[in-house]
Amino acid sequence: MRGDATRLALALFVLVVACAVEEAVPKAAGIGVPALLSFAIVFALRRPPLEGALFALAAGFAEDSLSSMPFASCALFFTLAAAFFRWRKLPLAFAVPVYCAFQIWLWMWFGARLRGNVFSRTLVALPIGALTLFAAHVFLAWLDRKAAVDE
Repeated sequence: MRGDATRLALALFVLVVACAVEEAVPKAAGIGVPALLSFAIVFALRRPPLEGALFALAAGFAEDSLSSMPFASCALFFTLAAAFFRWRKLPLAFAVPVYCAFQIWLWMWFGARLRGNVFSRTLVALPIGALTLFAAHVFLAWLDRKAAVDE
C-alpha cells in the first residue's frame, strides 16, 4: 500500500513539475519544451503498463489544457506514443523522433496558425526533444531512488 501511495504522489509531483517547465521555459523558434511528452514516454518504459498509460493520458490532458488544443487531441497522441514504446519495448533512444512526430500532429490540428513551416519545426524539435527526453529520464531515475519506489 505504501508503494502505491508513493508512486501516485510521485506521478502527481512529476505532472505538476512538467506543466511548470512547459510554461516557464521560453520557446525556441516557436517550439516549446516537451516535458509532458517526455515524461509520458519515460513513465511508459519505467512503470507497469497501467500506470504508464494513465500517466500518459493525464499528461496528454494537461498538454491539451495548457496549449488550448481540441479536447483529447494531445491525450490521444501521448497515449498512443507511450503504448507504442511500451508494446515494442524499444530503448529510450528510439523515442527522440517522437517530438518531431508531435510537431506534425500539431501541424495537422493548427496548420497555418503555427509559427514556421512543418519542416523547420521538426528540425528544431529534434534536439529539443532529445535533451528533454534525456533530462526526463535522469530526473525520474533520481526521483525513484530518492522516493525508494522499487523497495
